[in-house]
Amino acid sequence: MGAGAQGAAGERPLRLFCDMTPILAHARGHTTVTGVQRVVLRVVGHLVATHGADAIRGIAWHPKLRRVVEIDLSFLGPDYRFEACHAEFVRDMAIPYDAGQADRAPLRRLAAKLGRLRWRLGAASGFGRRLSRPTLTPSDRIFVPVPTLRNDPYIAFLTARRAAGNAVFQLIHDVIPVKLPELAKPGHEVEFRRFLDRAPDYVSGFLCVSDQTEADLREVLPAAGAGIPTRVVPLAHEFAGDAANDAAVGSAVRAIAESPFVLCVGTIEVRKNAYALVQAWDRLRLELGQQLPRLVLAGQRGWRTEDLFDLLARTGNLGGAVVVAERPTDAELAFLYRHCLFTVFPSLYEGWGLPIGESLWFGKHCIASKTSSMPQVGGDLADYIDPGDSEDLYRTLLDALRHPSHVVVREELIRKATLRRWWDVAEAVYGTVASSRAITATAA
Repeated sequence: MGAGAQGAAGERPLRLFCDMTPILAHARGHTTVTGVQRVVLRVVGHLVATHGADAIRGIAWHPKLRRVVEIDLSFLGPDYRFEACHAEFVRDMAIPYDAGQADRAPLRRLAAKLGRLRWRLGAASGFGRRLSRPTLTPSDRIFVPVPTLRNDPYIAFLTARRAAGNAVFQLIHDVIPVKLPELAKPGHEVEFRRFLDRAPDYVSGFLCVSDQTEADLREVLPAAGAGIPTRVVPLAHEFAGDAANDAAVGSAVRAIAESPFVLCVGTIEVRKNAYALVQAWDRLRLELGQQLPRLVLAGQRGWRTEDLFDLLARTGNLGGAVVVAERPTDAELAFLYRHCLFTVFPSLYEGWGLPIGESLWFGKHCIASKTSSMPQVGGDLADYIDPGDSEDLYRTLLDALRHPSHVVVREELIRKATLRRWWDVAEAVYGTVASSRAITATAA
């Protein structure tokens, strides 16, 4: 392991503090992770593996202790398995697992109760052993991989650290709640506008996950690119989850692969355009009949999808032509990618588009939208549709289903392509931070 970047003579090595607040908050109520958490774990895991746990430290607002803590990240690596290590994680982080309060499974309810009791007693071996008081010095850098919302004390902490000399780098995934509030989670626009209003108080530099996100950020926040520098750090094609454990695939997901299917991955919410996709699939059902593969929607149920689930309920999932795989684990998601015919991602707008890259990573052809950042992810390896044109979506799907040789040609191009890994992302983040040592953290 590396020892961190060396500065000028007599200058201490760079220490980068990575904000783990979203992981601690998520772990309190979930044993699996979704896209944003996967990104954080993979990027920070690679940083630790490459530069060492002395140089890469964790920082977080603790959801139970209600104060900022420093975290020893020596346990974290590029292949860290959150689902398998959840019990150890919440113990080491002194987090009570609360999801069992609403869980109907008796054993999980009992485990949650025991976890909360253990937290109150503080008696478990190793309880909170990776936490300590922050040791930040003015020369250290802070990387915040997810915008901080609804946490005034932590924002005040970051603002104070910038005033003390620390440069704070904020990763921006998208600004959709402000740019296209009709596609965002209800109430998110107000929260995100408040983040944008306060970000200039503590952000020294913005890292954006795509060219589109950088352009959008500069549009909605004039200080970005003017007073506050921005840089694009594209995300990876590499699957961010744990793909190694086929034995952990549940029987319901395994049964999906018993017949051909096309896969659509992502939270099932209005922006992902699943309603238009299911409507197109209904037309394909009339056109192809028994030759039509099933459509699998893999992801957790989101917002503003009442029309979609009403349609599926009224039609018996289009007579069985559509399968909803809710909250698949990493292993189950990898299993679905490996066994699908191809993938489709007709999202209306994205900051990046992880499922496109993941499809390519598994060697699978992808039909994606040609809007926003998605062509940057798929390049010339994907086929593109206008997500607002139902006929374009229908015809492109029909061509792929009627001409499997086209899919095979695409798969051959994918196999020859050089795809971006999470190590590349981590090093781009570190390189940006390390090359910006001249940035002063105090306000001008």
